[in-house]
Amino acid sequence: MKSSSTGPSFSPLDLSARPDKVRSMLFESQSLVVTDPSNVQWLTGFTGSNAIVYLDHERFVLLTDQRYQEQGPLEIREAQSPAEISISKNLIEDVSKLAKTEIINVDANSVSWETVNQLRERTGTELISSSPLKTLRAQKDQFEVERISFAAKVADKALTDTVPLFSENVSEMDVAAFLDNKIREYGAAGNAYKTIVASGVNSSKPHALPTTRRIVQGDLLIVDVGAVVDGYRSDMTRTFVIGEPSKIQQEYLTTVLEAQEEAVRSLEPDMPCAELDRRCRSKIEEAGWGESFIHGTGHGVGLDIHESPAINGRSEEKLMPGMVVTIEPGIYFTDTCGVRWEDLYEITETGARRLTLSAKSPQA
Repeated sequence: MKSSSTGPSFSPLDLSARPDKVRSMLFESQSLVVTDPSNVQWLTGFTGSNAIVYLDHERFVLLTDQRYQEQGPLEIREAQSPAEISISKNLIEDVSKLAKTEIINVDANSVSWETVNQLRERTGTELISSSPLKTLRAQKDQFEVERISFAAKVADKALTDTVPLFSENVSEMDVAAFLDNKIREYGAAGNAYKTIVASGVNSSKPHALPTTRRIVQGDLLIVDVGAVVDGYRSDMTRTFVIGEPSKIQQEYLTTVLEAQEEAVRSLEPDMPCAELDRRCRSKIEEAGWGESFIHGTGHGVGLDIHESPAINGRSEEKLMPGMVVTIEPGIYFTDTCGVRWEDLYEITETGARRLTLSAKSPQA
């Protein structure tokens, strides 16, 4: 069990039921091979860099190398996972020996073509691409929500401490470094992703990396920050104005915030993600800036910063209790400026609970 001296002690993970949930999605003649590190961690609790999980209706085995002969059993035990562990000198060879089923499902989330070919050659078995963990991972249990919620609180506290810097003629890189250090100070293992600090013209790029540009009066400033705690991530964006906002800046900020609020009012179980995206997008379209909303309305968050469900116009998914999702409308004007508001929500049985609580007062 991992915890921070500045935060609560987490309830220990209990992964004991997860293999049977996966088995319920496989035919008796099928097995599953998992190589994606996040899926390996979700199934077993193991966090090492080199592992394969093999699962059929009889066996559940984590294969890893000698570097993890102590870490592997410890993490499996702490996560209450029923996985066997096998220390291997050749993971592909050894997982091929385990595979006795007619069909092997290869976890489609992250697998190399080389791995697929080696498995096919060594087993002579039909391989199919499959993503059963995508759906299962989308709905978080109480242990996962607890960690995501704490990660959100860490980011909230770190951003609150960072806001006073904005008026001190500092660079984007200075702000990002300060923010990243605060995240660790408040108990996170690190950043959920590369922190975005984008001022002035740089704010027109949704995923701009911090530069040496100094923040000046009149800038719109986008700060997109998240923390990772015990493997689980948070995600939040705030937009600030340095000084008094101009009339058009205030219109941008208000319109995007109203679009976010429209989507938040629709957060409930069984809401189609495509419809949620449409409702959010309509507010920005009504203002005449629809073409400047160039990304989806949101996405799931967990062990990865982008998980199921996808909240965009092409999505065929629906919201379900236990999902943790972002709502993040934004508008971006090339070589001019951008605005984005983003919050993290847990979908409940009756609606949604906001996890990121930083103020939305845009003036810094």
